[in-house]
Amino acid sequence: MKKMGCLTVFLIAACCLFLIYSRRPANTTAAVTAPAKYNNLPEVLLVNADHPLPDTYAPKELVNLYAQKRHFLLANSSIELEREAFEAANRMFKLAEDEDMNGFILTSGYRTREKQAELYAENTDGTAQRPGCSEHETGLAFDVTTRYDAGTFEDTPQFKWLIEHCWDFGFILRYPKDKTNVTGIAYESWHYRYVGEEAAKIIHENGWTLEEYCAARK
Repeated sequence: MKKMGCLTVFLIAACCLFLIYSRRPANTTAAVTAPAKYNNLPEVLLVNADHPLPDTYAPKELVNLYAQKRHFLLANSSIELEREAFEAANRMFKLAEDEDMNGFILTSGYRTREKQAELYAENTDGTAQRPGCSEHETGLAFDVTTRYDAGTFEDTPQFKWLIEHCWDFGFILRYPKDKTNVTGIAYESWHYRYVGEEAAKIIHENGWTLEEYCAARK
């Protein structure tokens, strides 16, 4: 009788363990990794303090914007961009022009390593990036303002239009206000980076920074 009692206790305990483990969720590792649709993201150049450009880096094909037919204004005649970035920007500002959203002024584009070093040495507020760590050295980024800017670019209709449309043309706001802990750079409403239309769309849909996009590729 004692043996039967022990056997009963053993069977009850075994059944309880079975019920506990059978109700555990399956391995959830896949749920915290990048979704399958992001396994083949196009590669995008990441430039920051942790990913400096090599000393030998050179943009593919720079064009002087002053010499081009364009749908935006320039702060000076020496501004350059990579051709692909310029052509995408020109299409974007052409749409803005067609929608009566005028007055965009590009204030900065490509910078040489030497120019970036000069700015870095002169900077006193910590906003200039070290030579090799600035996106301006790629020729894929521009700074923009507007002739109607009475305070900050963020407060203008042009900014709101650009935020709504830039990703359609392959551009992203590189340093968003709520992502300084990710980018390591203070919010810059005026700085836009060309990453290509496919990457820009994915970044926009997920609310990512370029750092988060690149991490999703790994």
